[in-house]
Amino acid sequence: MSALAQVEPPDAPKVPDDGGPARVYYAHSYLDGAWSIAGLGDLLSVHVQNFDALMKETSNTCNGIILFIDGIAIQGLQPLSCDAVNGHVRYRLQRTPKSDDIWHGLLGGPTRYVRPVSISVGATDQFPLPTSVMDFQLEIVPRAMLFLFIGLLVGGALAFLRLCRKGGLIRSGSPTVTIDKRPYNLALFQMAFWLFLVVAAYLFIWLINGELDTITDSVLGLLGIGTGTALVSTLIDKNKQPLTVQGSSAVPPEAGKPLESRGFLNDVLTDETGNLSLHRFQLFIWTLVLGVIFCSSVYRSLSMPEFSATLLGLMGISSGTYLGFKVPEGKKEAAPTAPAAPEGGAS
Repeated sequence: MSALAQVEPPDAPKVPDDGGPARVYYAHSYLDGAWSIAGLGDLLSVHVQNFDALMKETSNTCNGIILFIDGIAIQGLQPLSCDAVNGHVRYRLQRTPKSDDIWHGLLGGPTRYVRPVSISVGATDQFPLPTSVMDFQLEIVPRAMLFLFIGLLVGGALAFLRLCRKGGLIRSGSPTVTIDKRPYNLALFQMAFWLFLVVAAYLFIWLINGELDTITDSVLGLLGIGTGTALVSTLIDKNKQPLTVQGSSAVPPEAGKPLESRGFLNDVLTDETGNLSLHRFQLFIWTLVLGVIFCSSVYRSLSMPEFSATLLGLMGISSGTYLGFKVPEGKKEAAPTAPAAPEGGAS
């Protein structure tokens, strides 16, 4: 780092001290050819006029100088070094436990690769020095990593959709029907929907701020509801075996024509008789609504959302209602057969 710290931009301004109050007049990174851009993990040098005045406010302690980005103190981030002769203070931009929420706010809701921000320092976390650095470029998303993420997202989405349509990932039904013609299953769709969103969000957050421990209790709850609903739904389908009563014994009916897909929306919103089901519609709509809220929250705050217990309870009630109404779905009423005629005539 010491060798790197000696490399200064060739056109860096030099403002002599004038005995007045300290102020920030220049800031740069150590990216050759991109001196005005820095992101997480990069080095940042802040040039201060009348640096001695700033040091007096911190009792000549370099670690007491606090970095400000867009007027917000980056808590817990200490300088790597101070150059009292030239009036430079250097930082490595990184997240700390105290600054985690601050970085979420600075990097959240990206619309471009970089975002113009102001840079300053201060002796306290309340009052930054006056600064002339108003348009430093904070890197939000590394360009190469963003292209990699988009490629993985598009490729993963296409592969996922193909598996859903052709591979039977969210289909269920009779094994006598080819996989691509079996009906779509609402519970399996819900499970696959949340799995895809959570994996994509996890990669997106890791790409921007390098966090790995981002799965929240709410996300685990959503995955658990989806998995539990799919498991119970599968068990219900397997236990459905309508019987026909013949005399005193019960035997399976003659196999009818197995159900085939009537299209995604028809399959997930209607029962086996083709009637639109309110309980299916309720589960489908709430899954999509929470999915939109989930994606919006991840994009704006760069963190997995924490849904309230009420919302998770609503999702659980919708899933429970769906499973409760699914039990009688498709069951055929037992049709008693006519009793056999007596062998002898009437006496």
